[in-house]
Amino acid sequence: MVVSTSKGNIGEYLVMADLLYYGFDAYIGNRNNAAFDIACWAKQTNRATRVRVKTTSNSSAVWTVKKSGEIFLDLQDNDDFVAIVDIAKGTRLRSTYIVPTNVVLECLQSDHAFYVSHSKKDGTPRKQEQGMRNLCLHGEERLTDRCYGYDKKFSKYLEAWDQLK
Repeated sequence: MVVSTSKGNIGEYLVMADLLYYGFDAYIGNRNNAAFDIACWAKQTNRATRVRVKTTSNSSAVWTVKKSGEIFLDLQDNDDFVAIVDIAKGTRLRSTYIVPTNVVLECLQSDHAFYVSHSKKDGTPRKQEQGMRNLCLHGEERLTDRCYGYDKKFSKYLEAWDQLK
C-alpha cells in the first residue's frame, strides 16, 4: 500500500514528466504552497497555468473542505487546472484527466448538494458540512449519490494536455 504523501508525490512527478514530454516548462510548487502543485508554461503561446494534482490509487479522488469552507485555495477564474491521476492499474497504465478547476469545483459542490438532499438509510438527514468531497472515476450513479462515473463524465479531459497551451 502506498502512503498518501508518497502517492501524491508519484502523481506530481508523473504530471511533471508528461508536461515536459509534451514540451511545456513545468516547475514543482513550493511545498508550503497550499494553492497549487505545479506551475506550467506553454512556450509556443506564452501562457502560464497552474496545476493542482490529485492522485488516486482506488479511482476515487478525495478533497478536504478547509475550515473556511473552500475546497480550492486561491482559485483563479482562468488558467487553473486539476490533474486527476488514476494509478489504480499502476503508473504505466495511469489515466490523467486535465480538468479546469472551476469544473471540478462545480461537480464537487453539485454532487454534495444532491447527496445531502437525501436522508440516510435510517431516515435522518445528512449533514451539509461534511469535511470531505469526492469524485469516483468508475461505477454508476446511485439514487442518492451522483459522484460516480467520472471516467465517462470527464472523458473529454482524458490526457487533454493541449488545454494548457
